[in-house]
Amino acid sequence: MSNFDVPDLEAVQKIAGEGSLVCNQVLYHLRERAIKHAVIPWCEKHGVAVVAYSPFGHGDFPSSRTTAGRVLQEIAAAHNATPRQVALRFLVRHSSLFAIPKASNPEHAAENAGAGELNLTQTELDRIDAAFPRPS
Repeated sequence: MSNFDVPDLEAVQKIAGEGSLVCNQVLYHLRERAIKHAVIPWCEKHGVAVVAYSPFGHGDFPSSRTTAGRVLQEIAAAHNATPRQVALRFLVRHSSLFAIPKASNPEHAAENAGAGELNLTQTELDRIDAAFPRPS
């Protein structure tokens, strides 16, 4: 499935039955986190994986010249990581989520994989959450 919101998920589940849905592929990045309100909790409750596409946005990853970009840079520096690794780890910190980031060369793939080694503190998670507020 792709881009299903909760009413869509419920409709499919009603037709297919509980346990039949495997994953929901959705747009999810630091500036587009609306799925945190309802889609992710619904999927976690029903054992449906959430696959985040475009986890770095569409060519608008936060620059270190912005306040939010500086937050990522500071956290990355504390972990000897890159801002993209920090962003990716933030997005996939729950076991029900995984991402499919673009990797145009082996170096990008290695950088993306390095996000799995990060252990962000609750304070760092809170800083990122505040720098990229979710819409209400």
